[in-house]
Amino acid sequence: MNYYVGIDVGGTFTDAVLLAENKIVDKAKIPTNPGDLLHTVMSALEKIDISDKKPVERITVSTTLVTNAILQGKLPKVKLCLFHGYGMKLEALHWPIPYHLLSGVIDYRGREIKAPEQTEWDQLSRDLANDQENITRAAIVGKFSHRNKTHEEQLAAYLREHNPGLQIALGHLWGQANFYRRSLTTYLNLASHDLYRQFAANLQKAVEAEGCSAPISVLKADGGALPLASIRPIDSIFSGPSASVLGALAQNEESESFVVVDIGGTTTDLGIVLSGIPLMSSKGAKIEAFSTLVHSLAVRSVPVGGDSQILKTNQGFALADYRSGPAYCLGGGTPTPTDAMRYLKLVNYGDWVKAEEALASLLPPQNREPADLHKLAKAILETAAEKIALEIEELSKEWQSEPAYKVWEVLHPQEAIKFKIFVSGGGAQGLASFLEKRLQSQVILGSYAEVSNAIGTALAKPTFSWTLQLDTGRKFYQIEETGEQGEWPGSRRPHHEVAPFLTELACKQAAEKGIDQADLQLDNFDYFPIVQGYQTVGQIVRGAIHVPPGVRGRV
Repeated sequence: MNYYVGIDVGGTFTDAVLLAENKIVDKAKIPTNPGDLLHTVMSALEKIDISDKKPVERITVSTTLVTNAILQGKLPKVKLCLFHGYGMKLEALHWPIPYHLLSGVIDYRGREIKAPEQTEWDQLSRDLANDQENITRAAIVGKFSHRNKTHEEQLAAYLREHNPGLQIALGHLWGQANFYRRSLTTYLNLASHDLYRQFAANLQKAVEAEGCSAPISVLKADGGALPLASIRPIDSIFSGPSASVLGALAQNEESESFVVVDIGGTTTDLGIVLSGIPLMSSKGAKIEAFSTLVHSLAVRSVPVGGDSQILKTNQGFALADYRSGPAYCLGGGTPTPTDAMRYLKLVNYGDWVKAEEALASLLPPQNREPADLHKLAKAILETAAEKIALEIEELSKEWQSEPAYKVWEVLHPQEAIKFKIFVSGGGAQGLASFLEKRLQSQVILGSYAEVSNAIGTALAKPTFSWTLQLDTGRKFYQIEETGEQGEWPGSRRPHHEVAPFLTELACKQAAEKGIDQADLQLDNFDYFPIVQGYQTVGQIVRGAIHVPPGVRGRV
């Protein structure tokens, strides 16, 4: 019997499950230490015992490491160098970090229009050498480098020669056309590289020290898991909300459609599943002021949780958008929705007397009778449910604008009228009835609500895409997701040649990432003629192979 481990590092608690044949063998929940996530993960593993007595086939981790570093502004500075080319002025966009402009222009098909200026490179090298902030990282991004990486690679070679020790990242490796998002993604990935690699190396050593040789994977924002060593650091953001969706998927029938509401201690994560398939965002993930090219599920985190602080006001109370510690009934110092849940006996953990004291502290001394406390507790949970419901209604507008949703809506007109609500997380049991009343929709409480995210993490399948952009006129191809560029060996008007070519590339890289070739799904190809002087001189071809998000069976 093979065992599978899933660990979800949340803002308040870290959950772990040990599964065998999709059955829960053991589970654990421990407080998250934001300052030492590695110790938190290892403590969770110790709770479920992964000794060599159990043949663990894989360990999958959902980590907030990179997300926290970005939100807390703890990443090192990076010199962002841009070959901005012609067209839109960069100052028309919101840049959360400074950038350095360089001459040299590549056009939309990858043809060099203007060569770079050597004097600019000389000055850039001197600036980096004499920089008072001791910047040791540089991200180089060209506007159309995904069509021709020459300028990026030439500048990188120059800087490596003149500025040894400089860490360099190139934008063409992200492969997509959005220059703004590609620049910020390259910046963030380089900035978080050392932090993530150190975490990965220490985690691997720590797991091996426990007598376990199982491969370790990390959950990505798109709901897929890839090996610890091959994932790009920035891809790990928003893995928590993705785990919420996968956990719900693992506890429902394959063709079900529902909204996912995962109520944690710090935040509530929202997502949606359409006929058993998580909805993907057509845009890249956005974190703080950074818009990225990171593939992500259509999810959102709402600053409402079981441990959200309740503030006393002249009008009564207010629910804060932050957590200052655990609930009062669990040893914390301030009232929270969890205290209201405990007082109403909707949950069975925590000290009931402490919960009563927490609620009483929000009322005048003359209004602390049981009826007053009961009314206050209900009002607190109704307020929390209202904030979550408003976010669901707002997010539903964004979901409906997604192309994949529009297609599904046409195919499933009856299901699109009203969704069921699947709730999980530590606060699910206490808020389920209040959400059902507010949303006027059926609310389903997950059978394993307290460790739902860890279940989703453990059962996550790998995901990846290989999108081919081929210009037969230039005899040039690129793979968007990997940034691979090369010479097209086929004809100028290919038809039967393209699919086998892309399939061969995808299968080779799938094997390297531990992806089963049987999971590869081939999309249709689009062909656009290139006409010059009334003659067709080539074609632009676009097509893709992908592995969609999903889970390895139901728990």
